Amino acid sequence: MPDVKAAMTDQGTWVVPGCAERGEAESAFAFRQLRHEVKNVLQGVLLRIADAQRLRATVCSRWLLSDLQRRILSSAEISDALFGLTRSPASMSHRLQALSDSTIRMLADDTQVIRAEVSVAGECPEEWRQLVLRVAHELVGNAVKHGMRARVTGTISVVLTTGTDGRTTLVVTDDGWGFEGSPEPGDGLTIASDLAASAGGTVSLRRARVTVAALELPPPGAMPGFGDRSTGS
Repeated sequence: MPDVKAAMTDQGTWVVPGCAERGEAESAFAFRQLRHEVKNVLQGVLLRIADAQRLRATVCSRWLLSDLQRRILSSAEISDALFGLTRSPASMSHRLQALSDSTIRMLADDTQVIRAEVSVAGECPEEWRQLVLRVAHELVGNAVKHGMRARVTGTISVVLTTGTDGRTTLVVTDDGWGFEGSPEPGDGLTIASDLAASAGGTVSLRRARVTVAALELPPPGAMPGFGDRSTGS
């Protein structure tokens, strides 16, 4: 798929170029996202160990072990919500809520209070459900790591909408600090935009009063080869 031009749809909006080929092997996407997920977990673990080394108190050691256990369990919950590895997949509303809550628990500082609000309207096409969840994970993760950095409290809103024409939109909004100028796509945003591009969709960012990251997908029938595929329920 040709790169999406970073044309302004309104002031402060950037369309993130996606370079994935349509129909790229699912295993290739899964490996890239797993590697990114593991890196996020390890970064969080290393930060907690560094904090503990500065304090060296017994009570801190107990707190550290508890905190690391919580983050590792949150990572397992994220994998479950993304891929349904240990339980039968639930509704999209439930999976998005579980995914968002687990991502916040894994990436946020223990002093932060960040709330996830999830809303689903319409019936997300079965072909797009796992892709939507995987993009949601990256967008929520970015909101926690960047938008909510150094914030004590905040809210991340996740809204999934499917219209009668089959078009599906995922919008992730946070009330954090936002970005300055044109953002440089990191691993998470690149994975999200490539996942979108593989399905003929786009990922965009807009900063106004809040930061808005949006995934837009066409009806599954508009993508040759997707009509008979199922990527999760």
